[in-house]
Order: sequence, then structure tokens, then C-alpha cells
Amino acid sequence: MNINFFTLVIVFLLSTNVLPASAASIDTKMEYQGKSSYVKVVGLQAKTRDGFLSLQVEVANSDYKPRKIFYRVKWLDDSGFQVWDDEPWKPMLVQGSARMNIQASAPTPKARDFRVQFNAEDNRPNDPTDPNQ
Repeated sequence: MNINFFTLVIVFLLSTNVLPASAASIDTKMEYQGKSSYVKVVGLQAKTRDGFLSLQVEVANSDYKPRKIFYRVKWLDDSGFQVWDDEPWKPMLVQGSARMNIQASAPTPKARDFRVQFNAEDNRPNDPTDPNQ
């Protein structure tokens, strides 16, 4: 009976074109501009809506103080080529101990993939020798 339930859930998710990303697949869609001490990307979903790619990124602030982040999306075609000009960085204030969603929609139906560039005020430089980054 459990197998049938999970099969139904998978069929439902596939039919709605909404698939939550795992931690490994989140990292393939993110371009971190340093390592944030407090604000982390904890969720990512993408779906096609009326021919346009839409995405939702969930961020969480582990600090008790509000933290400022910046993000932008690079929209790509099936081959990985950028199909739209670079977006400006968008600021966002994440309240202490809070989770927030970032939502974005592709500006063109040519976009079939994306990378989210992420930066935070409290970033530390990436350390290529640190396996936890």
C-alpha cells in the first residue's frame, strides 16, 4: 500500500510540473558569491507556467538579527547559453530566525534553465580547500 501511495505522489508531482530540488540539485543551480554565515538556501522549486519558467527559492536566516541578501537570476536555454541580459542585483532583508521565499519568472519562453546568483552582506570568501562549502 505504501508503494502505491508514493507512486501516486510522484505521478501527481510530475503532472503538475513542480519538483522540489534535493540539496545536491540545489547546488547545481546556485552560484554563491562567497559563503554566507547566517542566510542559507534551503529549498528550490521550478515549474513551467504558460510556457515560461518560474522558480521559487527558499532562504533561512539562522541568526536572531535581520540579514541582508542579494540575488539575481541568469536565464539559460537548453544548451546553457544565456538568453537574457544580466539582471540587476535585487536586495532582500531576511528577518531574524525567519524563512522567506524568492520568486522569479523567466522574461522569455526561450529560458529552459537557470542559475541563481546569491550574495549576502556577511559573506566570507570561498575557501577551495574547505569541503563543507
